[in-house]
Amino acid sequence: MMAFTAMIEGGEYGNSLNFFGVYKIGSAMSRLSITSGTGKFKNACGYAEVRSLVPPGQHVTDGAETLLRITVHLTY
Repeated sequence: MMAFTAMIEGGEYGNSLNFFGVYKIGSAMSRLSITSGTGKFKNACGYAEVRSLVPPGQHVTDGAETLLRITVHLTY
């Protein structure tokens, strides 16, 4: 289970998105819910696709140090 807030810098407003869901270590893709946001993302909802980025030469991800690529799909 993971819950986090992503802060987006720049612009005149403090923008952020809130994420909640299950990230499955070892799966090709997991989906997280976008529960809300602030600034121009106020009342945002949608989902995020989370994939791990495995560097060349690394064969196992243990979740302790993993780069993630997050693709966001929003309506607001």
